[in-house]
Amino acid sequence: MLFSWLILRFLPFFGSICVTTSNLNLYMDAKETRRLLGLQAELYYVRDGIINSYALSFNLPVSANIDHICFTWQSLRENPQMFYSMNFSVSNPRAMRMPEPDISLSGIVPNELSEFKVTLPCSGLMSAEVDIRMQMNINIFSASNLTVLNFKRRKICLKDNSIWVKDPSGAIPVGARNSSQLYKDLGQTFSSSTSSDASTSGLTTSTHIFYIAVGCTCALILLTAMAVAVYYLNSQRSMDRYSRRINYYSSQALTAQSQTFLRPDTPNNASGTGLPNFRRGISPASELKPTDMKTVLKEIAIERKAITLGELLLEGTFGRIYHGTVLWEDEDKESKEQEVVVKTVTDQARPDQVSLFLTESMMLKGMAHVNIYTVLGACSDDAGAPPLVVYPHTKEGNMKKFLQKCRMSECGSRYTLNTQQLVYMAIQIIRGVQYLHRKKIIHKDIATRNCVVDQGMQVLVTDNSLARDLFPNDYNCLGDNENRPVKWMSVEALVNKCFSPASDVWAFGVTLWEMMTLGQQPYADIDPFEMAAYLQEGYRIAQPHNCPDELFAVMACCWAMSPDERPKFTQLLVCLQDFYTALGRFI
Repeated sequence: MLFSWLILRFLPFFGSICVTTSNLNLYMDAKETRRLLGLQAELYYVRDGIINSYALSFNLPVSANIDHICFTWQSLRENPQMFYSMNFSVSNPRAMRMPEPDISLSGIVPNELSEFKVTLPCSGLMSAEVDIRMQMNINIFSASNLTVLNFKRRKICLKDNSIWVKDPSGAIPVGARNSSQLYKDLGQTFSSSTSSDASTSGLTTSTHIFYIAVGCTCALILLTAMAVAVYYLNSQRSMDRYSRRINYYSSQALTAQSQTFLRPDTPNNASGTGLPNFRRGISPASELKPTDMKTVLKEIAIERKAITLGELLLEGTFGRIYHGTVLWEDEDKESKEQEVVVKTVTDQARPDQVSLFLTESMMLKGMAHVNIYTVLGACSDDAGAPPLVVYPHTKEGNMKKFLQKCRMSECGSRYTLNTQQLVYMAIQIIRGVQYLHRKKIIHKDIATRNCVVDQGMQVLVTDNSLARDLFPNDYNCLGDNENRPVKWMSVEALVNKCFSPASDVWAFGVTLWEMMTLGQQPYADIDPFEMAAYLQEGYRIAQPHNCPDELFAVMACCWAMSPDERPKFTQLLVCLQDFYTALGRFI
């Protein structure tokens, strides 16, 4: 159900191609989509003469209790008139007869906004899923100026579950095997007028009992939900107090600052009423002043002699990441050694590079979540030695490097990943970013290079310190002397430098594409200077090989042009959790 909602809500923004010079609207209105799927959304197949190829490509399901579908259409031009013809085909004629429209199979497209209905008559002879194709041909002058639209549906037909029509004696199923069997199954409901009255009275009483039972059930569910909500809020408050009490490296400098979000279409002098849960602003890390940075570093200071550098894990122009150890002293003055990851820079790093490195390293300081990779401590004295920033050690390390190792599994690597594992990792990224958003922090650089993988495929979202130096191909300068992850950025972030939770959703969609390709480069053939125009024209990255259609639909939803049309992380979490469960039934 959620996948269908995502398709209806967001895919019309992608893949639209203009293939006809005619002016035509053809769609399923909100009322019809609500009847079919229980969702409030319009599904346009043709809007102002532009065909939505993505909407036409999806085979939407029709449940067993739905016996017809409706379309709304209108020709936007009076002269010359627009002609149509239609035909149908079904994959299983025994389970379902040919669909029957309530309009003629050929004629003139009306100039007034009109609706036509197509009946889907199941025979009732067998249970089956029937693929239906409705082909509609639109032309203006002649057959040479012809546009062909193919609609796909998958109807569930059940045995003895045929179309019901009214006759003088009551409701009789068309296509049932024999009427006597139906009367027997119905308990001779229509045997006489006396028994009909008695049955009606019994049905009325049963209906009342049914509604009372439903009401009691709903009340019980509501009370349970309220109890769970109260328990959750209390536990959250307790957890916050507990985290503040036991977190040795908590930072008052970061939490004291005001962090708000900016809706993309909100002017700078507006209050941002479109997103009531977020106020306008940017993440605290970009607001740290030099004096604040010194205070923050002092709070988590570690003596340099307690840090031992080991194997070099990653190396850039001036950035280095080492495997190392830290010697801690507990309350009893006993020394304990801990494996860590140490980020640092070389002596050749410029002061502005060192300052940016420290600022970005402190972005997630004090965050306490199982899917957030936060800093443990830092060493930045005034002796001129390069600063050292210490993080917890993880088994697999950087996620992008890990995925690329998995891509080489055919060459004898021990790493292999299936789709369900990748979805599980994506779910963890969502949970980490959700936590940051609750803390009023917009990440702005969600990508596999800014995640790490620990034991048991645990994924942690980390800051982007040194990412520009260690992954130079992922960042580009567009003439403003600022390296940015151009191919991970949303349209509004590229053009207006406007970041919001919706821009993080866009970046997550690209990250999901990275994961399904095991660390390939997105938009590899597109010039960075042309990315904004490329995206504004409606182009998006192609579906990866071996990527399920449902998963690519999730990615495509994240890349809607308007930030308001993109799904929220809560919706993405539910969607991927459902997909993960579905995969578990087959893997």
